[in-house]
Amino acid sequence: MFIRLAYLANYFLERDIAGRSLHKLPDDIFLVAYPGSGGQWLRRLVANLMDPSNPLTETNVIPRLPDLYHLSRRGFAKIRRPRIIFSHECIDAEYGRAVYLVRDPRDVAVSFYEQGRQGGSVEKSFSLEQFVSTSFMRTEEYQGGWSEEFSGSIKANRDFAYRSRLKDGFLGTPASWGENVMSWMGARGRDPKSLLLVRYEDLFSDPQRQLGRIAEFLPLDEAPERIESALQAAQSQATPEPPGRWRTALPESAVQAIESVWGPVMTATGYALASAEVETTIEGPRSPAS
Repeated sequence: MFIRLAYLANYFLERDIAGRSLHKLPDDIFLVAYPGSGGQWLRRLVANLMDPSNPLTETNVIPRLPDLYHLSRRGFAKIRRPRIIFSHECIDAEYGRAVYLVRDPRDVAVSFYEQGRQGGSVEKSFSLEQFVSTSFMRTEEYQGGWSEEFSGSIKANRDFAYRSRLKDGFLGTPASWGENVMSWMGARGRDPKSLLLVRYEDLFSDPQRQLGRIAEFLPLDEAPERIESALQAAQSQATPEPPGRWRTALPESAVQAIESVWGPVMTATGYALASAEVETTIEGPRSPAS
């Protein structure tokens, strides 16, 4: 009751959090990444590329490259156009052009689990195997990615001051990894003018080239020295996780659970299945047809 009344007051003052219901403008551009996919790293890179002479901080990130989960409708109205906005969401028909960062879901599961344990949303006694089977693979609840570190921590979903700024306590939902990825690939995958797909692993191994692609798409100044400056600034703020951590961290049963459901999506985005690698090892390489 009190939250509802407080929300009404915030709504009329335009202090309610924009969330998925943000009024989109024709020239809005979105950076999108599923929670645990390196979205905040991408956000740092692009935000530093926007203004290399003024390194990104927790103070200036929101006015420079806001996300859907911390800024009010009034705040969004003050952002200089064209706005570049960060989101975890599945595709929305009103979204304009977007850069979508995809990451191997096996690594996403490990990263997501560790973030949850550090933030308190996953109990310390909860194993990674349990997390994958009971939480990571579920689709009917919000995955909590809006509180990824960097843009200002939210005390908790139950915090009155924050919830009183949410319509019905709801922001939107990124759904599951596979649903999120396919919502974008299915709708925009064949339209390079509206969607730029970037793999986390490629951004990690060749950041200069991938950030150059992003700069050209947005568009931002893609001069090599500007890109290098943005990379160095982002590197000093945080170090991205190396790809492939799942190979030693993720139990075999969890790998099988992920691949059995999302194998086709993984293959479509360039991720080899562990089951296929095992078959190749057991059977040996197939000889070419004569």
